[in-house]
Amino acid sequence: MLQKLRSYKKVLICACAAAIVIVAATVILIANREETFRSILVYDVMGSAVIERANVGTMEAAENLYLESGDRVSVAADSGMRMKLDNDKYVMAEADTIFSVEAEGTDADSRTKICLEQGAIINEIQNPLREGSSYETSTPNSVMAVRGTIYRVELCVDESTDQEGPMTKLCCFQGQVGTKPMLPDGTYGEEILVPAGCEVTVYPDGTVSEVRDIVYEELPMQAVVNLLAMVENGQDVTGITAEELTQLTLETEDVSEAAESENAQTEQPETVQAEPESESDAETETDTQVQSASAKTENVSKKQPSKEQKQPAPQQPTPEKKPSKTTPPENKGGTGNDHSGGDDSNNGRPGSNEGGDQGKPEEPKKPEKPSKPAVYTVTFMYQGKVFATQSVKSGETASAPVLVPETGGAWDFDFGKKIKANTTVTWKTAP
Repeated sequence: MLQKLRSYKKVLICACAAAIVIVAATVILIANREETFRSILVYDVMGSAVIERANVGTMEAAENLYLESGDRVSVAADSGMRMKLDNDKYVMAEADTIFSVEAEGTDADSRTKICLEQGAIINEIQNPLREGSSYETSTPNSVMAVRGTIYRVELCVDESTDQEGPMTKLCCFQGQVGTKPMLPDGTYGEEILVPAGCEVTVYPDGTVSEVRDIVYEELPMQAVVNLLAMVENGQDVTGITAEELTQLTLETEDVSEAAESENAQTEQPETVQAEPESESDAETETDTQVQSASAKTENVSKKQPSKEQKQPAPQQPTPEKKPSKTTPPENKGGTGNDHSGGDDSNNGRPGSNEGGDQGKPEEPKKPEKPSKPAVYTVTFMYQGKVFATQSVKSGETASAPVLVPETGGAWDFDFGKKIKANTTVTWKTAP
């Protein structure tokens, strides 16, 4: 009996020890999961962008959307997107840009890599990285490593050379960037340090240009605007002031508006305007232009009709026909050319219609603009955070995001219901 009791005690002790080990392992696992979580937040979308996630699908980018390591981002033309990593690292993607983001590790040993496939991005690392951390930007022919800086990377094609493939243009605005060119055999060449205020170009064959000063006037409008925003938030940009950046934005806008105006004039058909043959013809021409403007006709000049066309053969008035309400009163005291056909012809009134029965054309009514339908926001919430948003017109239905927060569960909402107000949809985890 005593021996059995001892055996029971041994079993109980082993079971308790095993339970303690399991609990400790669970706590460590949860703690590690929380530490290894890297925040990648989309905080601004100008235009449209698409997020691709492996084994899941695609969805439209939206503000307050959290990305995952490995996601691929495609920014549309005439668009832009900004995202924030770990609250102190920012990536500003310009129009027509494609890149993927990798973010692993913890705050103590964070590893971030932006793989640029097309377009241009500006990277802003506000705080110096810790000793075990790294931040890289890679392109098809180079890789750039930093510890704390602001720099821009652009993939572009140099049509003046015979080299195939894009070249990488690196501009360092603050701090220092080290770049390594990729050689034709797939290895990396010697690292080149680019200081603040300088730029360098890595060509497709692995050759590198000389380090030179940044030509800020050659930067696109989006890059200048992003730099100005950072300066206004307290950052220092080497080689240019906030006032100069502001002036650059104004000059770029003026050039864009001038180009649009020139294109619009080029598209208009060529017009010819004949000189009036007499003083009365000039008065008639002026009055005709005024009537045309008041009637909101096309803003294109027309050929001036000949004198014979301006003065057609007079017609006898028809007694039964009543004059138009818009016909101006007869000026019986006028001294104009007296055409045959009675008192109803042109009585010397400048610009009057030939024939008293014809009055000024009524000004066409401006068509009423159709009222735009109301647009509401559908917000998808997951664990108290915004997962995605949609803009839905009044009376239409929302659609479930292609990406899902987790494998089990569903959105607690009837997607056949018509949206008539701002709506919040929550994720319901499967039991």
